[in-house]
Amino acid sequence: MSQPQRPHKSFYRAARELYRDHPISIFFATFCIVSASGLFFYANYVYKSYIISEFASYPEPVANKLRRALWYSNYDLQPDNALKYYKQALEVAQECGMDAFSDEILGVKFQLASFLEKQMTKPKLAIDVLEEVKRQCTQWETEKGGLVDNRGMRSNVLRQSVRVSVKLGELYARPDIMETEAAEESLVWAVTTLLKEQERREREGVKEGEGEWMSAEEIGGALE
Repeated sequence: MSQPQRPHKSFYRAARELYRDHPISIFFATFCIVSASGLFFYANYVYKSYIISEFASYPEPVANKLRRALWYSNYDLQPDNALKYYKQALEVAQECGMDAFSDEILGVKFQLASFLEKQMTKPKLAIDVLEEVKRQCTQWETEKGGLVDNRGMRSNVLRQSVRVSVKLGELYARPDIMETEAAEESLVWAVTTLLKEQERREREGVKEGEGEWMSAEEIGGALE
């Protein structure tokens, strides 16, 4: 049986119209989608899962820099030193050949953004960090996400991109920043990406190695 024809309207346009009609509902719906997946974006999850409990996942030179960064950001508050060691940790990680899109390295970048936003009260710098993460993730997905060997990584990178975009929407909407158009664009992008990936999987089926995304029930329930 042939599938019914869908109206010719881009995901981006439809999502933008949905956001404009129900901006508050879409913001919280998107937040619920991301939360429902069991993947928490910010400080506590990153701090406990990637930094404290998982030092064994980092080469010792990287772990050493991270310990110093955490010390100066959580115990002996010295923001300039903390920022210095976060940057050094990322530089050393690159020298050690760590995957820039691994949960460990993305976790450090998320923690850095959280530190800039909350401890240093410099949300615009946090935005800069997260925009770069989103740019790198979307570029990787475009250039390498279609390779068979990268299917599992693609799912993870795409999820990370969505979470980053949701957080960017929140930051742009802060009263001290209030960049409404940028906030809308970030949230619409997150909704669009979620729906496009969900439809692709329904149309093509889940390919071997891709892993889980989000169920239709989770997405539909969150958007009600």
